[in-house]
Amino acid sequence: MNKKVLIIFFVVLGIIIGVPFLNILKSLILLQMAQSETQAEANTPGTKPPPAPPLLNESNLTGTAWIVKHPSIPCPVTIRLNPGGQAIATVPPEFAMLAKQFIGTDSLVGTWRVEGAKLIASVEFQGKTHSVECEIIGDKIYYVDKGQYKEIQKAS
Repeated sequence: MNKKVLIIFFVVLGIIIGVPFLNILKSLILLQMAQSETQAEANTPGTKPPPAPPLLNESNLTGTAWIVKHPSIPCPVTIRLNPGGQAIATVPPEFAMLAKQFIGTDSLVGTWRVEGAKLIASVEFQGKTHSVECEIIGDKIYYVDKGQYKEIQKAS
């Protein structure tokens, strides 16, 4: 077999595999949070939940982990809210090697804080700060995407 054809094949294969993975990392960096499919069944998709005072704050969110699933992410990402406002996002083990290959790590460190009924998370990547605001309604966290409320699932 011609070596040039083989090299071109592997380059194209690397691009086909790499581009979707880079979308995962971009979404991870932006920390856009979404609901899981099981939670989607509980609420009518896109409707704003009934108003409720926020029951989550920095003290009871510290140490919790949340599953982030977004349509542009082919796999869920776990975000752990650590003490001192540190947030660590990690990809599932099956994607860890790809993440390390493309960005040198399988996790990103950012910050988080609560301001009233808002959970604000941000991360700096490639010289830019990316932030997202989520709403705390009762004991649930939602992010709003194009006017639709999407619940974020708490990791067990």
